[in-house]
Amino acid sequence: MITFKTIDDNEMKYIIENKEVSSNVKNVSENVLAVFTQDWCGDWRGLKRELNANEQNSDVDLTVFICIYNESDLYEEFMSFKEKEWKNDLIPYLRYYKNGNFIKDTNHLPFQRIMNVFQQ
Repeated sequence: MITFKTIDDNEMKYIIENKEVSSNVKNVSENVLAVFTQDWCGDWRGLKRELNANEQNSDVDLTVFICIYNESDLYEEFMSFKEKEWKNDLIPYLRYYKNGNFIKDTNHLPFQRIMNVFQQ
């Protein structure tokens, strides 16, 4: 099963200050995917469709945190942080956590390849 949650402005501030998501995100379940994107991104729309289509029948129990940062007052600051600190200027940007530990980051991947990251 896939559970969806939102990364809010408070969490975005935490990420900027600490260069990493908080324990409230990475420890919420065994498998966590944090998605950082903008609402106009076609790849994000495709990924969102795939995630929604597999919400009930996913092989992996997964919590997906979504940050659509262009909808936030922190847009410019967060985008600058993401590009400079995380060295990633593409979207959607995906960060993978297993048992509270950061394991990998990628940009858009098809749904099954995302699931494969957690099954290794």
